[in-house]
Amino acid sequence: MTKDCKFSDLEPTGIKCTVCKKGTLDPVRGRFGPIYKCTRKGCGFYVETCPTGKKCQFLRDEKKCGALMVKGTKTIPNRCSDKTCPNRSPHKLVKQK
Repeated sequence: MTKDCKFSDLEPTGIKCTVCKKGTLDPVRGRFGPIYKCTRKGCGFYVETCPTGKKCQFLRDEKKCGALMVKGTKTIPNRCSDKTCPNRSPHKLVKQK
């Protein structure tokens, strides 16, 4: 978040929840800044960083991860929201030829 950005400036993302497939991920006030939580009651899915709306294409066991991608930082590119996916830290992945 930039210094001049306020929580009230954040808009709903309109991105569908990957868990319940019915709600959308909207910003809510978190302890250390905004988090993006599903709007549907009882779902409870959230990501700490702004979602991009794309799915992770990282191959694990010959199957795509498929978790939601979130925005990266200046030095780390967009990454996977699944904490068990190696694409969670794309800057640490070994480049394959």
